[in-house]
Amino acid sequence: MIHELLLALSGHPSPLLKDKNEKIPKSSIDNLLSPAENALLTSLSRDLGQRHSSIRTTANDVVTSHPSTVCRAVCASILSKHLAQFQQKILDVERDILDENSSIVGAYNIVPLSSILGAFNGWERKLDWLWRLVSSIHRENLNQGPRARKEERLCTASGMIGYLRDATHTGFPEIEELSVDLVAVAETAWLKQLTSWMLYGKLPSIGTADFCISGVAQSDDGDATDIYSIRHDLVPPFVEPDTASSILFVGRSLNYLRARGAYEGMHAELANGPSTSILQSHHLAELSSLRFPINPSRFSAAIRSIRLSLSKTALRRLLPLTKVLEVLGVLKDFFLLERGEFALALISAADERLAEKQSSSRDNYKMKGPDTLKHIMIKEGEVNSILPRVWSTLASLQTLDDEDGDEGLELARELVGLSLESKTQHQKGSTGGLALPDMADDFQDLLLPTATVLTLQNYSPLDLFLTPSDVTTYSRIHAYLLAIRRAHLHLSKTMTLAALRRGSHPQFSNSPSERSQVFNDQRYRTFERFKIMRPIWATVGSATYLLAELGAYFQSEVIEDCWKEFHRWLNPQARTSLRPQSPDEFQRSASLTASVNSRPDLPDEGTLPSGVADQTEKALRDPERLMMAHQTFLHSLCQALLLKNTSFIKRLRTFMTDVDHLCALLARLSVGQQSRDVEKDIGSRSTATNGGFEEAHFFGDLASARGKLDTGLTSMVSLLRDAHSAHTSTTEAYGIQIMKKDDEFVPKEKNRLDRLLLKLDYTSPQTMATSSRDVDTIRWSD
Repeated sequence: MIHELLLALSGHPSPLLKDKNEKIPKSSIDNLLSPAENALLTSLSRDLGQRHSSIRTTANDVVTSHPSTVCRAVCASILSKHLAQFQQKILDVERDILDENSSIVGAYNIVPLSSILGAFNGWERKLDWLWRLVSSIHRENLNQGPRARKEERLCTASGMIGYLRDATHTGFPEIEELSVDLVAVAETAWLKQLTSWMLYGKLPSIGTADFCISGVAQSDDGDATDIYSIRHDLVPPFVEPDTASSILFVGRSLNYLRARGAYEGMHAELANGPSTSILQSHHLAELSSLRFPINPSRFSAAIRSIRLSLSKTALRRLLPLTKVLEVLGVLKDFFLLERGEFALALISAADERLAEKQSSSRDNYKMKGPDTLKHIMIKEGEVNSILPRVWSTLASLQTLDDEDGDEGLELARELVGLSLESKTQHQKGSTGGLALPDMADDFQDLLLPTATVLTLQNYSPLDLFLTPSDVTTYSRIHAYLLAIRRAHLHLSKTMTLAALRRGSHPQFSNSPSERSQVFNDQRYRTFERFKIMRPIWATVGSATYLLAELGAYFQSEVIEDCWKEFHRWLNPQARTSLRPQSPDEFQRSASLTASVNSRPDLPDEGTLPSGVADQTEKALRDPERLMMAHQTFLHSLCQALLLKNTSFIKRLRTFMTDVDHLCALLARLSVGQQSRDVEKDIGSRSTATNGGFEEAHFFGDLASARGKLDTGLTSMVSLLRDAHSAHTSTTEAYGIQIMKKDDEFVPKEKNRLDRLLLKLDYTSPQTMATSSRDVDTIRWSD
């Protein structure tokens, strides 16, 4: 019986192995045992033998069929080490019985079942915990349901590592020792996957679906590389978000170098630089120095050391600071509308194309309301033809004395494009990056009836610091600023309509007797129109003033200040200068810094003076730090531009529609009044009667449009005041508690809305109200 019991504990089939729910027949061996012996035998057979057999069978299934490499490694360790230790324990107990060890064998060579059970003290809890672990992995592998419990979400590497790390915090020493050992196995298997990515820029060949980096293959030509992204649900718990971004950056950089054939010959391109094998050995040593369980701070330090090592060697030549500055200059000049002539030329070219489409439409005059242009379809070819007109206009503005030409304009010709927005572009820009409200996309259909976006050709290696989501954010900011500039330009053009502002010149007939009557009719007509149009012109003037001040505030107070602060961080040498540098001086300084530090004949940084070495180290920023600082800059810029204020964005979008409607009505009224006056002065009465009815109808539409615009003006100023109050209260409640680390770019929190509100509150009397009692006073504040 003792021999049969030991075979049962080893996992072999035996009649002693019974399920606890199985009914025991009267003729079984249990009838020969006492109740105490029966309970001990049941505990040995079920809690040890049957549990051992179930763990071994389930773990073998996981090792052979599970898709996760980490889960397979954990189950393999359970089979090869922990179940082997249990098997060795069985052999030790058998040896003690054969040797008649007094710890197990009693008097008269009797082996009590209680002594055998005591020899396996602690294994019941360990086997029970191992059974719950392997059964959860196997059950999750078979049925991957979205509503799984915490213990059942073990099918991935991150879930397994997180579960094992949590299990180390227990009050049972044997479970803690077991979980610590399995944590080391799981983290070692994950580090092996990470090594392929961190050393060669390749995804692991086995278990790719379980790795925290996913890649989408592009075309096989030399100008296209794979697109990689972080799968946050697969990131282990000891990896911080910044460290995960560094892991993505290092592997993506190595993949770019490998795809260009530069990584194998990197030591030939770098002057006196370390060879590829030395770099790989150094990076591998950093990962091998980690101890288990992995400390998050030490792991972050190792990844940071690899990133800095790669940035100081291969990426220094790959992405120089001058190239970064050129692209940032294009983004500032053309996306953030630093060049005002580009915005004017783009709006004019789009209006000309829209006028050509309207003239070809037969029923354009019958359409009314703010959706007048919705029926006009704009094709991709027509959109593509707008930007060449803009480049031609900007080129014509250059002077003949400029021998070198405009390098920024030439670079923009190559990189900047205008196209229709597609669903794939919208989804591509929505993944990752800044979380802007959906209202921010509504400004892209104001330049043309169809949504258009200004794009940037983000070629490699610029994509190492400029992500597609960043380009999408720049496109949204450009559409937002261009809509404000366009509405202000259109309202300003309505002020130049001479027929509405000063009246039309009377067309006298040949008869002298009728000239006096015609002149009196024309003067009376002009007086009545002036009386009706005066409140409308007051509203137009107020709206023009608001848009002008809002656009000037965004350009001079927000964009210029944020950009200067970002540039000071980019160029540390400019911080010691009392006079701000111009863009040309800044670029020359950066070029000089990059050229000096790239020369192999100069001494190392250790031989330089401390001040020069510090400035050199700060000037040579790695691309990932540039990317993080640039995204921080974009975040603060969108916050200051009120792009994250959903109420203000929604109200401004409605205000833009009301402005377009009012401008369209004024333009049509001007043409209609001129035609009516000519026909009436020459004596055509039938047409004049119809024209009078049409003019009265236009005046009613203008009054309705003016009311909407007045409401929009009051609401927008109120929302600006609310935004200012919310920012002030938040600053007073929480304060500014931002600490810099590692020369990190941290923008200053400034509340600049008070200056804008002062300008809107204390405007000129001509803009605020009119002296006529028939004109409503426009209220800008409560």
